[in-house]
Amino acid sequence: MLYVGVVAAVVIAVLLVVVFVLPGPTSSGSAAAVLTYSGALPVANGAVAGFAGGGWTPVFAVGLVSAVNETEQVNSTNLSNLTSYCPAFLVSGATSLTVAGYSGSRSSGASPAWMFGYRNQSDTLAVVTVLDGHPQVLLTLSGGYCALYAQLITPIPGDVIDSSQAAADAQPDAAAFLATHPNASAEYGLTGGVHFGSFRLGTEWSITYSTCPLSSSASGTGDQLNVTLNATSGHILGTNSSTDVSCGSLTTPTEVVRAPTLGSLSLAARGERSSAPS
Repeated sequence: MLYVGVVAAVVIAVLLVVVFVLPGPTSSGSAAAVLTYSGALPVANGAVAGFAGGGWTPVFAVGLVSAVNETEQVNSTNLSNLTSYCPAFLVSGATSLTVAGYSGSRSSGASPAWMFGYRNQSDTLAVVTVLDGHPQVLLTLSGGYCALYAQLITPIPGDVIDSSQAAADAQPDAAAFLATHPNASAEYGLTGGVHFGSFRLGTEWSITYSTCPLSSSASGTGDQLNVTLNATSGHILGTNSSTDVSCGSLTTPTEVVRAPTLGSLSLAARGERSSAPS
């Protein structure tokens, strides 16, 4: 099983719910503003700077790419994806939310839809979206497992490579997949890491391409490729591929990250280390 040094299970829960909470395009038929991580981060920082007293530090980021618009309803049922971990409070008033379709190169590391996770000194997590260049503080997560996991999450350092460089560095392992599936769904995930006692997981980029749509209602199976890289050097840490990924439900492109995350946390709790590279 591919080792992915991502953060805690609650962060993965947030990533999995992203298709429910990204706000829709600002204007019908207009081209979305497409940004890399380095372009979207200052926009998100500006939105969260004064929110709930400030003091927010970025701990994860994810850019999503879909070939077509993907729309989901925002309601208590969809937000219940998070309630097994801790209470989720929806800050925005959105009711129907969309990831805008994008036809650009998947090897560029650019996305019209970015989501950032922030932690404050009270161990509350805030989720900020940057869609079409416009930021929005979307929801907060606090209490329960979130407070515990927020303590384990380490901030994203300032010297990480941009998503454009991470996607380029992944191409030795990803080029063949994209040549066959140029319009694949894409996810560019960045995490600061985990620190639990003497156990540490480093800062990593997780680049995932999939023939499955991002929609939670997608059916059937698809092909998927994940490349994990050191987020400061761009060195490839591991590659995982599958030809029978189940589409829809919790099997969005994030699913390739989820299981190793839980396993890594379990190892951390027992004071063990994964045998995979870091």
